[in-house]
Amino acid sequence: MNEDTFVEHGWRMVAIIGCVSLAAVMQFLDSTIVNVALPVIAGNLGATFEQIGWVVTAYSLAAVSVIPLTGWLSIRFGRRRYFVASIIGFTAASLLCGLSHTLPTLLAARVLQGLGGGGLVATSLAILISTLPRERQASAQGIFALIAVVGPALGPTLGGWLTDQFNWPLIFYINLPIGTLCAIVLALMLKESPAQTSRPVDVTGIVLLVSSLASLQYFLERGEIKEWFDAPGIAFACLWAIVGLSAFVVHSLRTAHPVLDLRILGNRNVAVGSMLGLAIGANLFGSLFLLPLYLQNVLGFTAMLTGLVLFVRAAATAVLTPFVAAALQRKLVEPRIVAGIGFAFLAWGTLAVARNVTAHSDSGNFVVAMMLIGISFAFLWTPVGLITLRSLPPPQLGYGSALLNLSVQIGGTVGIAVMTTLQDRRLSFWRQTVASSLTLHHTPIARMVQHGGMTHRFTLTLYALAQQQAYTLTFRDLFLILAIPVVAAIPLVVLVRRINAG
Repeated sequence: MNEDTFVEHGWRMVAIIGCVSLAAVMQFLDSTIVNVALPVIAGNLGATFEQIGWVVTAYSLAAVSVIPLTGWLSIRFGRRRYFVASIIGFTAASLLCGLSHTLPTLLAARVLQGLGGGGLVATSLAILISTLPRERQASAQGIFALIAVVGPALGPTLGGWLTDQFNWPLIFYINLPIGTLCAIVLALMLKESPAQTSRPVDVTGIVLLVSSLASLQYFLERGEIKEWFDAPGIAFACLWAIVGLSAFVVHSLRTAHPVLDLRILGNRNVAVGSMLGLAIGANLFGSLFLLPLYLQNVLGFTAMLTGLVLFVRAAATAVLTPFVAAALQRKLVEPRIVAGIGFAFLAWGTLAVARNVTAHSDSGNFVVAMMLIGISFAFLWTPVGLITLRSLPPPQLGYGSALLNLSVQIGGTVGIAVMTTLQDRRLSFWRQTVASSLTLHHTPIARMVQHGGMTHRFTLTLYALAQQQAYTLTFRDLFLILAIPVVAAIPLVVLVRRINAG
C-alpha cells in the first residue's frame, strides 16, 4: 500500500476533509465546553464540588487511555470502520449525557464519550494527511491547527451561552446533528484500509498501557484535591503509572506487533516532535485553565467576555495558518525554522500576559498578548506535525499521530496539575506577604486609626483589596512559570533533522 492509496480530489476531498474536521471539532470543543456548566450540573444532580469534578476526570481518563491505541485499532479493524465507530460512539454517548438524571449515569456516559473522543482526535490527523496529496499535506496540518486551537477556545463561550440561555443538556445535544452528518458522509465516502484481523492482539501491551496511563491521568487530575501522597489511592496510582509505563516500554520494544510501536521514537524527528508536543500542550491547556479563572474571579469578566478575549487568540491562528501552510508547501522555509519562530512568539505572548496581570486590567490589555499567542500557534501546529509525521511511512502514520496527540494531552494534564498545585501555594504565600504589609505601622492605615477611621466597612474593604492583590500576584507568577516549558522547547528545535514540507 503506497501513500497515494487514500488520496482524494475534487468535491470528495472537500466533503471528507470537512466531515473529518467537524468530527475532530466536536472532541476539542467538548474538552472545554463542559467546564463552565459544572456548577449548574452539580446543582441539578445534587453533587458536591469534588463529585462534580469527576465529570471532567471521567472523560479525560477514557480519552487518554484510548488515544495511544488508535493506530493499532485503525490497522486492526480498518481506518474507516474505526473512525466512523468512534463518531457513532461519541454521538450516542452525548445523547446519554444529556438524558442523565443522576451523577453515576452521567459519569458512565462521559466515559463512553471519552472512548469515542479519543479515537476522533488522534485518527483525524492521520486521515487528513493521507487524504491530501504529498505536496499539499502541510494544509492538513494547518486544518488540524485550526481545529485544535479554535475548538477549545470556543468551548467556554458556547458552553456558557447554551447553559445560560437554555439548559445544560444542550451542551451535549449540540453534538447530535454534527455527529450524525459526519458518520453518514464518511461511511459512504472514506476509503477503507484493509483490516488486518490476523494480526495478533497485544493483550499485555493494552493492559499495561491503558492501566498505567489511566493511573497517571488520575494522579495528575485528582492529586491536588486528595492532597497528593497523603491519600493511599493517589500514591498507588503514581506508583503504578511509573511501573506500568516502564514495563510497557520494555514490552513494546521486544514485541513484534505492539499496540503502540515505540520503535518510531528511534526516528529523531518523531522523538523531538513528541517533546515539542508536551510543551505545546502544557502551555495551551495551562493557559486555558488560568485565563478564565483570572478574568472572571479577579477582574469580574462575564463568561461571554472571557470567551471573546480567548477568541482573539483563535482568530489570529485562523487568519495566519493558511499562509504558514502555503509557505511550507512551497518550501519557502523549513518546518524547524517556523517552529522555532512559533515557540519564540509563544514565550513572548505568555510573558506579555504575565506583564498585564494587574488588579485593574481590562480586556484591551490582553488583546496584543492574545494575538501574539494566536500567531505562535499558527507557526507551531503545522510544522510540529510535519516534523513528527513527515518522515514516517503510511502504515506508521497512525502510530505517529497517536503519539503526538498523546504528548499534547499529557502535556496539558501535567500543565494543569502544576498550575493547580502552585496556585494554592503561591496564593498562600502572597496572602501572608500582603497581610504582613498591612499592619498598623503601615502609614495610610496608621493615619486612619489615628483619626478614628477604621470602621468595620473599611476593614472589609481593606480585606477585599488584599485578597484581590494576592490573587493578582499569584496569577502573575503562574503565567511566568507557564513560559518555562516554552522557552525550554526552543533549543530542541535545533535537534530536528532537515525535512521538506512537500
